[in-house]
Amino acid sequence: MKAGRISVDQAREFFHHKSQQKASDITPEDLPGGDFQYWACDGVCGAFHPDHWPGVWMAHYGVKPEVWGRTIKPAREVLRAFWVAERPQLIIGWTAENNRAALSFSRRLGFREIGKMTLDSGNVIMKELGPWVLEQQ
Repeated sequence: MKAGRISVDQAREFFHHKSQQKASDITPEDLPGGDFQYWACDGVCGAFHPDHWPGVWMAHYGVKPEVWGRTIKPAREVLRAFWVAERPQLIIGWTAENNRAALSFSRRLGFREIGKMTLDSGNVIMKELGPWVLEQQ
């Protein structure tokens, strides 16, 4: 199992299932290019883009339904490969508070909660993952 960088066109298949489109109205056809990087391993795709602070990247995941329940190892490989390639200071993520599966997934990857945005549309949990996690894996 080895993670590698893929193109936006290759990444589209990871985001086809409706469950992978909960956080936004972006469909697989609308996946952004530009500064976005896509990394995949065994049915799991990480989408990464620079945030507004230097060295900070935001992560999103697309997972094919056939690998549900077996995602942690490939997702960690994706994180590790991205980390080695880009050497960010921090990776962050935002998840709707009512998306329990995604929150559990991020905790199992090592993300820790750092805050909450209280919005009329629903609360969003803010998380971070730093080098301390990847060094322990």
